[in-house]
Amino acid sequence: MLVILLAYHVDYWDYMGWKDPFGSSLCISVKQKAYVEALNLDTPFTPQLVVQGRAQCVGNEQDVASCIKSAPAAPSFRWFAESLQVSLLGSLRSKVDNDGANVMIALYESGLVTDIATGENSGKMLGELTMLLGRLEKLCSVKDITAKKTISGTVNFSLWDGFNSNKCGVA
Repeated sequence: MLVILLAYHVDYWDYMGWKDPFGSSLCISVKQKAYVEALNLDTPFTPQLVVQGRAQCVGNEQDVASCIKSAPAAPSFRWFAESLQVSLLGSLRSKVDNDGANVMIALYESGLVTDIATGENSGKMLGELTMLLGRLEKLCSVKDITAKKTISGTVNFSLWDGFNSNKCGVA
């Protein structure tokens, strides 16, 4: 089993003297608040692991293994000169109720490094294993569909200057 961890940096610690260049209120704080509602939580957690938008934990090894165990297979993808096309064809593991679900595709980059100039971590270097880079697209939506139903879709990502396919992937 291949596990790809995507780091979504929260922005609500920025007041402590150093602004995280990867933090984003639109992508992170809003998403984290949505998870609180969707997962019936009392409050957001940091750090928090969310798998497929359906299960979450705060770092307990057994909970993390349990969350990851139910993850679907990775999508296929093709690189073009200025874009990336991601296609997914697969079967649902469980029924999707009337609330529905979105199948999301993330484009990520690995091996990023940030020098921290101010704040409590001043002078340190922050190494990222995997970073989302703000590239998260909806492949398709499913609603009221039985288990084992096949779903499919395609997403195209525009690539940026300096894009390095050796450091990037999709999940």
